[in-house]
Amino acid sequence: MKLILEIGNSSTKLAVCNGFKISNINYLENIDNSRFLVNLNNIIKNLVLKKPNINQIVISYVNRKIMTKIKKNLINKFLNLKLKILKKKKYKNFKIKYKNIDSFGSDRFFNCLGARSLNNKTGSIVVDIGTATTFDVISSDFEYLGGLIIPGPLTSFSSLLSNTSMIGKYELNYKSGILGKSTHDCLSIGFTQGNSKMIESLVLNIVNKYGKSYQTFITGGLTDVFKKYLPKKYIFDKLLTLKGIALYIKNYDDF
Repeated sequence: MKLILEIGNSSTKLAVCNGFKISNINYLENIDNSRFLVNLNNIIKNLVLKKPNINQIVISYVNRKIMTKIKKNLINKFLNLKLKILKKKKYKNFKIKYKNIDSFGSDRFFNCLGARSLNNKTGSIVVDIGTATTFDVISSDFEYLGGLIIPGPLTSFSSLLSNTSMIGKYELNYKSGILGKSTHDCLSIGFTQGNSKMIESLVLNIVNKYGKSYQTFITGGLTDVFKKYLPKKYIFDKLLTLKGIALYIKNYDDF
């Protein structure tokens, strides 16, 4: 039984992995202070108490600074648990066409594996809506065809507020509709409709280019927000990255 730490750009996800079963999911915002490590340690201690069969901590990361801090902390605090940091971006017959594989984010790599674990009949389009919105496309024969990286919805929204003097400070209120009649409503509807239509349009571009037999997966921290604005035929799965890590662990012997 493994304890997975998935360290993203803005948050860290913790989950217990037993084969393909993922449970006991916890989230922590990546804040660079001592309280973050206190909270992390408390979560790990509680999980180990609940699941005494946990014998290893497995880390996947894109935020190197937070990963380094967590690694040092775990080595000092949890001596009885083996520590494994996932660096290798190779998997069986997964053919990756990427010019610099080191710059291919581990979250994107594991998203592709997660999609494959759920769909091996057709190609897959994976859209991860987080700090960045990423698109990754794999063919039905498990070949990586390419991707896109776009500023995430909250990243774009924060930039807009920081660089416009007339708008001021607004908290997002996720709203449906076509047009707003106040600055706040215009921002909120623009946020939901603008990002969802952008995603839908880019998915359609990919399908038109590569063929109709593609399943679209939506994952990332804002999955639940955009679920109501995107086509129902998409598969919405916040645990897709963790499922990819679970598949990787299951099929390699060095754990």
